[in-house]
Amino acid sequence: MQKISIHDEKKVKELLESKWEKAFRYSQIENAIYKNFITDFDEMTTLSKQIREILKENCFFSSLTLDHKIDSDNWQTTKMLWKTETWEFIESVIMRHLTWRNTLCISSQAWCPMACSFCATWKLWFLKNLTNYEIMEQIFYAAKMMNDEGSRLRNIVYMWMWEPFLNYDVVKETITMASAQKKFDIWSRRITVSTCWIVPWIDKFTKDFPQTSLAISLHAPNDEIRKKIMPVDHTWPLEKLMASLDNYTDTTNKRIFYEYIMINWVNDHIKLAHELGKLLEWRLAHVNFIPYNPWEWTASDGFSPTPRFIIEKFQSILKHYWIPSTIRATMWDDIDAACWQLANKKVNKEK
Repeated sequence: MQKISIHDEKKVKELLESKWEKAFRYSQIENAIYKNFITDFDEMTTLSKQIREILKENCFFSSLTLDHKIDSDNWQTTKMLWKTETWEFIESVIMRHLTWRNTLCISSQAWCPMACSFCATWKLWFLKNLTNYEIMEQIFYAAKMMNDEGSRLRNIVYMWMWEPFLNYDVVKETITMASAQKKFDIWSRRITVSTCWIVPWIDKFTKDFPQTSLAISLHAPNDEIRKKIMPVDHTWPLEKLMASLDNYTDTTNKRIFYEYIMINWVNDHIKLAHELGKLLEWRLAHVNFIPYNPWEWTASDGFSPTPRFIIEKFQSILKHYWIPSTIRATMWDDIDAACWQLANKKVNKEK
């Protein structure tokens, strides 16, 4: 008999039912795992020995193997490289902000099918959607790490690898689990899903999670540039995207976060700042300017970071359109923490 993940609530409940155990036993298991961070069935002393034996025979705690973990020099960032049971590499990253706003960026896919030219993931290709327990294990590991440090995991962002809406049903399930009071109890507003703008799923997300935050990988204010760096624009151009996002803000009254990677001579011409301002003017928007993080093949792709003073000029122009913005701090350059850099090195080394 194939073992099941202890994080798969539905199957664990079915297992207990098949063994004629009372329903409240799952609550005891849930409390031991998600509140006390127990990772050994023998240490679940609130359960009878019989139930512990049932769990040991039929369940496992982790399908992921931690292949590599690295901390930044300032200890603000920790990056984990995981190996799945089927030998794919995925990543997750913990960011410790000085305000104790600890954030976890997690993967929902093994590699990425979106082929954005500025992203390290496109050097490889899509392998699979992650299971609910592969995502939950990433959250559990980070939450336990924060607990061991005397802190708490506060935010979760689905953005690392990569398109969450192409694994929508599983992402939906794990958001529900992560925000459950008896599990990680993370406020829905502190969970963010970042998407390349898969329009039909944005509409579905609006109905399913009106309290959960939405981030859009924009990276250019017009279709001409978008199509050059993000193939998804060919399917869902800006006109369709903005109509869907207007529906989101009208329904939820929540501000949307727009991610804008600043790439020198690609999307950082000053006139584009005015285009961006006009596009988002009068909309509930916050722009995150992200300094481009160079990686090993930057030279061959012709990409380099935009100078800081130009990013600040973009920011000042947006102020004239009453659009708030931030320049994301580069907390992780020393550990290859942009999406998939560490995993890319690992895969190419093994090749």
